[in-house]
Amino acid sequence: MAGPLVSSIMSDHGADVVNIEPPEGDPSRRGRRTGSHQHAGDSFSALNRGKRSVVLNLKRADDLEHAHRLIRDADVLIESFSPGVTARLNIDAPAARALNPRLVYCSVSAFGQSGPLRDAAGHDPAVQALAGILARDRNGAPVIPVVSMASWASALAALAGVMMALLAARTTGLGDHLDLSMHDVALSARPGAIFDALAHDVAVHEAPRGQAILEPYETADGRWLCLGAGEPRFARALLDALGRFDLVDVALGPPSTSQDSLRRFLTDTFRQQSLAAWLQWMAARAISCAPVLDYAQALRHPHASARGMVIADEDGSHHLNTPIRYVREPGQPNLHVPGLGEHTEAVLTDSADFPER
Repeated sequence: MAGPLVSSIMSDHGADVVNIEPPEGDPSRRGRRTGSHQHAGDSFSALNRGKRSVVLNLKRADDLEHAHRLIRDADVLIESFSPGVTARLNIDAPAARALNPRLVYCSVSAFGQSGPLRDAAGHDPAVQALAGILARDRNGAPVIPVVSMASWASALAALAGVMMALLAARTTGLGDHLDLSMHDVALSARPGAIFDALAHDVAVHEAPRGQAILEPYETADGRWLCLGAGEPRFARALLDALGRFDLVDVALGPPSTSQDSLRRFLTDTFRQQSLAAWLQWMAARAISCAPVLDYAQALRHPHASARGMVIADEDGSHHLNTPIRYVREPGQPNLHVPGLGEHTEAVLTDSADFPER
């Protein structure tokens, strides 16, 4: 997901993105399709809207030459092959930047282009596990995450890296090779725990329970409310209103089993009223909290609507807007999902006229 997401965000903001696919197409084209009108899978559609699809077999000399002509005119090349594959295809960073010194070449992989795990395959949960950020339940057991956080965060890190390299290229005339490792990014995802972890010569055993005032609680109607009362003012306001100001020191103390008394109190308390009643009660006291929603509910939330996060295409189908907002030049996503090789002829015809740099 990380590689395609980088160029998807760029496409939403006006970049001309050429997606080079093999003759059989990107495997995600054949994934699950929610709508009967879709000609590609959900994941492919979400990550490749607005791009131009070009089919090339890079093992063929003539198609490789087409790729080289595209590289000569490109500002950015993003690849998410396993390390070593691009060298075998003769489109690795040294070869590409020899063709175009201004090129920003971005490699996204699980473990990076160097190190003992360079050639290891790694999907998101395994990367999170190795980086020490896999979530745990209250008993300390690892939990498979709902969100592919390592991939998603890596895409944003790659985007930032590409933008900085493009800015440098405007000044120096030289591009760069960005070696983006999902594992590196995942390791950097917990800044608050870095120094504690590095200070120990043995494994750092985390408390399986966190702060009780930053956890979800079930309400009387079987729904869930998540507290966000981590700041002292929220904790004091909440517990004062509930008549248990004596638990403030516990609430603001370290995350450990010492918080169990507060957790039991809050569990019993929130089961006494419905979610709607508690949300109204919290709002009246300006206490931070939120309902626990599923993804469909989250997309229908009035705030998401007010922010314009859900947009519709000409057929009335709904899509997610870009989360990156500029006031002067707001993103304008092109919602067209390209058919396999839809733009091959047009792009390769244009590339034949590209000037040599």
